[in-house]
Amino acid sequence: MSNIRIVFIITGVVFLILTHIGDTYYRDWVYTNQIADFGLVNYLPSITGTITAIFLLIGLSKESFTKAPASAFWVMVGCVMYEVMQPTLGTGVFDWQDLVAVVITGCIVVFTLKKSNNGYKRNITRK
Repeated sequence: MSNIRIVFIITGVVFLILTHIGDTYYRDWVYTNQIADFGLVNYLPSITGTITAIFLLIGLSKESFTKAPASAFWVMVGCVMYEVMQPTLGTGVFDWQDLVAVVITGCIVVFTLKKSNNGYKRNITRK
């Protein structure tokens, strides 16, 4: 397994843990103490969950790292579809903030992967 794949898997696992902490402990703490966090408590799991899905799925896939931005885009599309279908699936309610959080987070990750991928391609061609 390549080093980049290991980094992706570790990043995905870290964000999986952060998603769990944010969805359970942080949410309960904010609501119990009536803390105004500008609504972060409501869409934090959408942010960290999107990052989790992207990094774990790319890390576990057999695709080359050069295809990571396109893969991240399609994982983001899957996360958007999940957010829209939550009421039908019985896993939650539809919330525009969650949908916007998924799209913005996904776009940031795709952009970051494209930029890092360009550097990765330049390093490969120099060798």
